[in-house]
Amino acid sequence: MVCVTRPLTNVRPYVSSKETRELFPASIEAAFNRIEEISKSGSPRPPVETVEWAKRVLLRVLPRHFLLGAEIDAFEREIHVNWKHGNKRVTVFLPSPNRLKIYVERTDGDKVQHDLFKNADDPWAVSGVLKWMFS
Repeated sequence: MVCVTRPLTNVRPYVSSKETRELFPASIEAAFNRIEEISKSGSPRPPVETVEWAKRVLLRVLPRHFLLGAEIDAFEREIHVNWKHGNKRVTVFLPSPNRLKIYVERTDGDKVQHDLFKNADDPWAVSGVLKWMFS
């Protein structure tokens, strides 16, 4: 058996840059702190499993700066995350583990266009909707 070694020219080395500098940026820390805060106050409180699910969903939001300005609140036993940018608004409802709903809204003068993705249980879907909102 002959082993041939070739240089990997298409693999970028890991270097410190603006994109890779923070593996756990302040935006995630602020979101997690808010989730912890609402999980310990009010009644009824979201269950521990829903709190952990909310954290997993928010960890998948890319790019991380999308978390800046997110308003995180509890309603009954759910966690709601709201964003607003210009004439667009997104709300992510986290009612229980492995379930999420995404509501999007755009205003155009007096008209409101909206949609509710009832079964958007893929946490990665949040990033796609936020990309639309911030574009």
